[in-house]
Amino acid sequence: MKSRHRQTFSVLAAFDLSSEAGRRKISGLYRFLSEGHDWNLTLLRSAEHLTLERLEQAATQGVDGFLIATPENDKMRTLHRRLEIPTVFIDYPDKALERNFARCTFVFDDDRELSTAAVHYFRTQGKYKSYAYAEADNIRPWNRIRGEHFVSGMGAYGMKVEVFKHTDTRPANEIAAWLAELPRPVGVLASFDDVARVLLDACRIGKLKVPEDVAVLGIGNDPMICEHTVPQLSSVVPRFEDEGYRSARELQAMMISPRSPQRREIAFGAHGIEERRSTARTQHGGALVQRGLAFIAENVLAGITVTDVVRHLNVSWRLADLRFKEVTGSTIQSALVDARLERVKRLLTDTDMRISDIAQRCGCTPGILRNLFRRHCGVSMREWRTSSQAGTPIDTGNGDSPS
Repeated sequence: MKSRHRQTFSVLAAFDLSSEAGRRKISGLYRFLSEGHDWNLTLLRSAEHLTLERLEQAATQGVDGFLIATPENDKMRTLHRRLEIPTVFIDYPDKALERNFARCTFVFDDDRELSTAAVHYFRTQGKYKSYAYAEADNIRPWNRIRGEHFVSGMGAYGMKVEVFKHTDTRPANEIAAWLAELPRPVGVLASFDDVARVLLDACRIGKLKVPEDVAVLGIGNDPMICEHTVPQLSSVVPRFEDEGYRSARELQAMMISPRSPQRREIAFGAHGIEERRSTARTQHGGALVQRGLAFIAENVLAGITVTDVVRHLNVSWRLADLRFKEVTGSTIQSALVDARLERVKRLLTDTDMRISDIAQRCGCTPGILRNLFRRHCGVSMREWRTSSQAGTPIDTGNGDSPS
């Protein structure tokens, strides 16, 4: 083991740079390094380059840490356990590995939050006659889990969801026939953007209008897909860059300290919805609300007020607030406060920013922000940070948790 006081670390990282997710995650890693952290980084650009021999060679050469963002087989996981070199996996948790390998952490997508973002988005879009989830022909757990949470999330509002399996391997006419049988208009969530593209092709073949008959929402926000489909594809935006940043930060902490990390599993949800033509329906108040929510999400830490939101929407205050209440059940002010506190929670959990600096980014004094946070969350900002960074959920009474 090398000196814990050393400032330069040797790291082997494996990312799939053929995908938008991989490229965004590596961007987060480099954002972390740009803050002054000194790594001698060896980067493997695909899963094919990561082999047992490569891992063993790195260990022999004195690597200080591994950052693995590509799938591994059981033999590789066994080797990690034997080497006991600090490792962060950007992957779903492996309980057996966690039990037998104390110096590892898992950073992964929070599929519940991704699906919940889709549920909330469809609810702001107005009244659909039916809803559906299009699952991929994929054994990875997110494929199924996203659908389960979308079904349960819509079910909480009394909406039934039809599930279509193996969507991306079925003939397009079969998919079109399934869509045509659903009461229209139908809101469809695809397990990821590639499946959403298949749905759009099926709609074209079946002469189904998008979004008038079928509104299609993907997950991943891959611009190579979303910006080149006809019509362009709306998509849930995961926090891929934040995953890369947090993974690098966790690995740095493990390489510095001989202690095992307190938090072994760190989940990241949705950054928001990138709305494009595949879901944009302009004939109802939901479109106005969605524009307002998007403006809030983009500027929530810029000190904006309700007046700024109303001015952006270019309608009267009364009409804007009425539409918000109709679609979301709350006022613009409530939506603004909720969004600001959610962003504050992320900063408390994912960064070491001082509370005074967070307050400044929110456009208010530390005292006002502290009081607002305690009133809505039931704990202080410092208590939230301590608990969330240790991986201990806080019950705020409304289902919120640090993750």
